[in-house]
Amino acid sequence: MIRLKLPLFFYIIFFMTGLVLAIGHIKIIFNITGWGWFLPLVFALLVLLKGNRITFPVFLWLPWVLVVLIYLFLSDYSAWQRSAQLLCPIVVGMAASTFRLDEEDLSVFIKHCHYLAVVLLFFAGIKSGILLTGRLPNITGLAAEAITGSLLATLFATQYTLGYHKALYWWFLMALLPVIAITRTAIVAIGLTLPLNFGPLKFNRRIMIIAAICVIGVIVFYSPRVQHKMFYSGQGEMSDLLSDDFRTTGRYAMWEQFEYKIKENPWFGYGAGGGEEFAARITGLPSSYPHNDWYLSLYDYGILGTSIFAITIFIFTIILYRYSLYAEGFVKLLFLTGASSFVPFVLFMFTDNIMVYASFFGNLQFTIIGIAYGAYNAHLENNDFYQEQNSALMMP
Repeated sequence: MIRLKLPLFFYIIFFMTGLVLAIGHIKIIFNITGWGWFLPLVFALLVLLKGNRITFPVFLWLPWVLVVLIYLFLSDYSAWQRSAQLLCPIVVGMAASTFRLDEEDLSVFIKHCHYLAVVLLFFAGIKSGILLTGRLPNITGLAAEAITGSLLATLFATQYTLGYHKALYWWFLMALLPVIAITRTAIVAIGLTLPLNFGPLKFNRRIMIIAAICVIGVIVFYSPRVQHKMFYSGQGEMSDLLSDDFRTTGRYAMWEQFEYKIKENPWFGYGAGGGEEFAARITGLPSSYPHNDWYLSLYDYGILGTSIFAITIFIFTIILYRYSLYAEGFVKLLFLTGASSFVPFVLFMFTDNIMVYASFFGNLQFTIIGIAYGAYNAHLENNDFYQEQNSALMMP
């Protein structure tokens, strides 16, 4: 009989994430991408039914959860799937926090994140054609892969800031992925996961890294493949990013229509699922998104609901960072990774729908955070030092 090194739940998260990266476009009743978030949600609910203590800060997320649920039941649109996708990472984080992993277990989990990075790179190489033809593609459809890569890049960047210098090689591989795929926001988002990481990186080293990234960024910007992706004419300057020559694939036009509608009903929005229906009317496609989660959220939940979500993210990031100050070892690494992961998350929300078509990002992200809470509380139960530090953490 095979003995698993981690609880089955975590293997479900890894397997479904890897499966989406491998064959997410294939349909088995539903797209594999859909199964990628739905099955982890089901298993998370089963874990929660066991009744073990949840250490994830549920009350912090409760206002956002209530917004999603209220809008679900009051919506005039089909909103079950969208609502479930928004709540899924929170449920997964709650389930992950019921486990009490020790340092050895956490080491195994992080190794599996490295394995996932290998799977990501392999299938990205297959899909882009590089491993088959040896040539860089002009066009790819690797947005979900690049988004997942940003989370893994955050983990590797955090490892580097904590003194594991070999992690820089892994980070570089993840940073290379969006350059190969020519996913523009991902190039910026992953590039920033290192200099904007919450880990203990010295100021002068951050400046050096930012300078190096800027130089590399300029080189990448003026490369023929990126120029072709950036501009209709096939070439342009930094100043042309706001010109009509900038290739937006119709996003700006859609955003203008969303902005106009949002201004008509700014505070409370049009109801969950309304943004997807409006985008479908604009594009003529049965399922469509505005490639901007901020606009989508404002359309559905208005300024009120979207502000609650944004404030929750901000507070949560601060709390995760504060916990990292009192944690040690791999627990510290996971808290810092969780806090830092919201940097690329927020950036992707401006040009993608990371909360919808890449919702499996949130599952892995909140799994990392939930594990950190569970492991931290395991130390609390067995270590007086952690108990003293936790008391200090709870003080204002």
